[in-house]
Amino acid sequence: MKKLALLASIAFLLFNFGSCTKDKTQQPVVCVQTDTVNTYTLSAKAILDGECLGSGCHGGSGVSGVILDNYTAAVASAKSKSNFFCTIEFACGPTMPKGYSFPIDTSEINALKRWRDNCYAQ
Repeated sequence: MKKLALLASIAFLLFNFGSCTKDKTQQPVVCVQTDTVNTYTLSAKAILDGECLGSGCHGGSGVSGVILDNYTAAVASAKSKSNFFCTIEFACGPTMPKGYSFPIDTSEINALKRWRDNCYAQ
């Protein structure tokens, strides 16, 4: 009888603790800025200005809601558009910059990714 009670207690504890972990809300990943070089001001802005604003596409009017002419808008667009980075790599559609038959330079794409990985530092 004692063995049955012990077994039932263990089963009860395992069931209750196991179900609690499934109910927990996943905590958001906290981004930590790692450097002062890969920032909007020092790296991303020049690329966005040269590649995305030069044709007038992603200024204040924002083609398809992607506005890249200032820090706040650029961060919002990069974060909210799930295909932001794959479009500039020509890995998904629509490819950007529009009208190009090739993606922007790999070093520029990598600089934008480093800016993203550096928490979109200003």
